[in-house]
Amino acid sequence: MTLLGKKTFIVKVPVKPVSDRFHKELNAEQLAVVTHRKGPALVIAGAGSGKTRALTYRVAYLIEQGCSPASIVLVTFTKKAAEEMTRRVERVSGGKTQGLLAGTFHHLCNLFLRKYAQALGYSNNFSIIDRDDQLSLFRLIMGQAIPKDQKTRYPKASEFSDIYSTALNQEKQVEDIVKTEYPDYTRVVPEIKKILQGYHDKKRETNVMDFDDLLLNFLVLLRTETVSDKVRKGIRHVLVDEFQDVNAIQADIVFELSKGAESLVVVGDDAQAIYSFRGANFKHMLKFTERYPGTQTYKLETNYRSRPEILALANASISHNLEQFEKELRTSRSRGEKPALCPCPTQDVEAYFICQKILQFRHEGIPLHEIAVLFRANSHRIALEKALVESNIPYVVRAGMRFFEQAHIKDTLAYLIILTNPKDEVQWTRVLTMHPGVGETAAQKIIATFIQNPNPMEKFVSENLDHTLSGMRVRVQGKLALGALQQFFLKHIFNPADRTQLPTDKWPDLPALLDTIIQYITPFLSTKYENWADREADLHELVNFGAKYHDITAFLSDILTIMSFKGETLLEGSEIEQERPLVLSTIHQAKGLEWQAVFVINLVEGGLPISRAIGEDAAIEEERRLFYVACTRAKDYLFLSYPQFSPRFYVQDVFGHPSRFLEEIRELKVFDEWEIET
Repeated sequence: MTLLGKKTFIVKVPVKPVSDRFHKELNAEQLAVVTHRKGPALVIAGAGSGKTRALTYRVAYLIEQGCSPASIVLVTFTKKAAEEMTRRVERVSGGKTQGLLAGTFHHLCNLFLRKYAQALGYSNNFSIIDRDDQLSLFRLIMGQAIPKDQKTRYPKASEFSDIYSTALNQEKQVEDIVKTEYPDYTRVVPEIKKILQGYHDKKRETNVMDFDDLLLNFLVLLRTETVSDKVRKGIRHVLVDEFQDVNAIQADIVFELSKGAESLVVVGDDAQAIYSFRGANFKHMLKFTERYPGTQTYKLETNYRSRPEILALANASISHNLEQFEKELRTSRSRGEKPALCPCPTQDVEAYFICQKILQFRHEGIPLHEIAVLFRANSHRIALEKALVESNIPYVVRAGMRFFEQAHIKDTLAYLIILTNPKDEVQWTRVLTMHPGVGETAAQKIIATFIQNPNPMEKFVSENLDHTLSGMRVRVQGKLALGALQQFFLKHIFNPADRTQLPTDKWPDLPALLDTIIQYITPFLSTKYENWADREADLHELVNFGAKYHDITAFLSDILTIMSFKGETLLEGSEIEQERPLVLSTIHQAKGLEWQAVFVINLVEGGLPISRAIGEDAAIEEERRLFYVACTRAKDYLFLSYPQFSPRFYVQDVFGHPSRFLEEIRELKVFDEWEIET
């Protein structure tokens, strides 16, 4: 080769032979990924196919080939995953991981920004603010920009934060976000944009970044000619895990960071793309080959987790999705039992059936921690928790609280508790401080004026609040709210003629009373808590659960029993050990995990798929992917169940129609149909 009169000779460094251990410890599919030479590679990794092994062995292989660990970037979606992969690489490579750049997108962005933030006008010692600090800063900007009498026309601080985050991560225009997700605020879009700009400017002024800024500013850095080459210098190989879950800005970071690298390997499973609500867009994976010409595509289709009967069901279901890569999971495991479809007469029967099977499995030697019950939404598990307590089966809710321990549920129950025990100061404090403008100190002083009375509730509703609150630092808003609380009690549990409390048999029935309480507190709670739509669904299920009871005391007693339940200790030999509990989890939280036996419950239209997805093709496909994820968590036993009848307070009682995900594979005989009787 001749260039400007000079001869150039390109030296090709010979590739070292692959160690025997790689051949022994990897299958042919994995080995092809591990030994990928150069350029972009897309790895379509089916559930349970050993993608983590492929990634970690690839890093070890690159190190064995002479690559410095510092020249390798491994991007994961959780800190835990990064730490686990690093440990595995250390084991395989004999500890040669010094300098390996492994971590989440945010972690890696932070590392580079600490070196080069000055190029963007920040100091390298910038601070990172968390969600709470972010909301405080938004409230400060809002307080300066929005007149007090117009606050209701604007988004809350949490909504401003979400709009800002969506705009950055999904690279969308503010106008479009407001129009589709916050239509009530379309008239104030110009003002919203000014407040967002004010938030951005204040952060620059004070040398702080939020988590979204870490991504955005690193992308800007990679696109800044004066420093981009310095940032990429030394990076030879980039690996990205869970690529189906990247959002727009993360996909752009991968594109920019890998420019000039010898190889880019992204691994993911489009069939497990279930996080669109977080801004993830699996089309970045589907269109990877368009963005990266010359991509080598690999497939990992050997599943090491599940019995072939379980995979047959999963394959049959996911085949109905149109937007996906073709793949067919297969396994080398021996045959087992077919998955079981178990229609149950009611939710209670479904719950007791599951408990009975769990106890049977435990008796047969399957430990509780190797059994999981999965559901689409938290509100689906109420009847199950009650049945587990009655069956004395210890359980844990993965990455969350038990249903009745959630704050919005306890807020609602506080009203019932003070109606049945009006001397409960703790619950009175919870009820009073729920009202805007009433702090804990004021609440304690108010409670002191009536709690010693023989009938505290009658004393409270008859209080002259102006007199009672005189001298207390309670805003007008608080006084009005407390007056509304008095009227609420007077209207529903008092005789309006003489203001005496009605006997309990004259109160509204329990579900109606719960619904009345929820309607009253919704304006308070919807501004207090985020993800209100999910919490509101929980409250509606609480009302439906209450429909089974005729007595408030019995209802509260059962709930208290559930909340206090910890499970039994089992005697083994001469030692008493705490048994590791059964796992309850949403399907989203279960991704990446596995159990010997899995129960997937509430498989009705409106349950899975969830109601809001019905009628939207893309949403239905994501719901089907959720069903696929749930089924592929099971190693040996899979039970699919649904209630045929569910009592409902808000609508007519529901006769459950089996999920379309069951109906569309019924003729294939991939599950056995059981008949559940009582």
